[in-house]
Amino acid sequence: MKKKLLATVGTVLGLSLLLTINAPTSTKADSNLLLASVEWVQAQLNPLQTKVASLEKQVAQQDAAIKQLQKAVAEGGTVVTPPVTTNPPTGTPAVIYTTASAKVHSGATRSYKVISTIVANKGLTVIGEHKGTDGIWYNVEISATVKGWIFSGDVSTTKPGNFVPSKVITKEATNVRKGATTNYTSLETVAKGSTLTYLGSFKNANGETWYNVQTPKGNKGWVLSTLTEVK
Repeated sequence: MKKKLLATVGTVLGLSLLLTINAPTSTKADSNLLLASVEWVQAQLNPLQTKVASLEKQVAQQDAAIKQLQKAVAEGGTVVTPPVTTNPPTGTPAVIYTTASAKVHSGATRSYKVISTIVANKGLTVIGEHKGTDGIWYNVEISATVKGWIFSGDVSTTKPGNFVPSKVITKEATNVRKGATTNYTSLETVAKGSTLTYLGSFKNANGETWYNVQTPKGNKGWVLSTLTEVK
């Protein structure tokens, strides 16, 4: 009886071992095939994703253009597309000066809404140009956030003798001080190339010229003229 039992157990163990050896298992080839399939799917999706991103960008640009046109129509002006690039065409002056009080419009014709009136002898930075049926219009920077169009007949490229600056550009890191001497404490230090709003000027007892300015942060103070350039 004991021998029969041992023989039966041996038979069961032998069958188990045989099944274990012959049972199909996941091989390295199967894994490689699965990985290759995933990579193939990704390879097909990547160009599609790129195309979708490109189309989304084009749709956004078209939407912006439509909104701009709708705004122009609402303001009652003739639709004039401004330059796509912020770099003025070759030959366009970098700075222009008003010869008299001049109006800046929201578009490149006089039928557009007036967004600002500039006093005489003020300098304006040119960021674009448009050749209309009535002549050349300059796209100018009124402030960091406001830009508009001014007719070339209302301005000059020659700096007037009684020029009134509108901007102060720092030539190096500069302290904006509470008063017009270096004895005053600094309100703020602005980096080289910073654009400050010109408010006025003053020559102190030492013969130094200081500009009264307002920084982008809203601080009003004084900067030494030798460290800056007016425009």
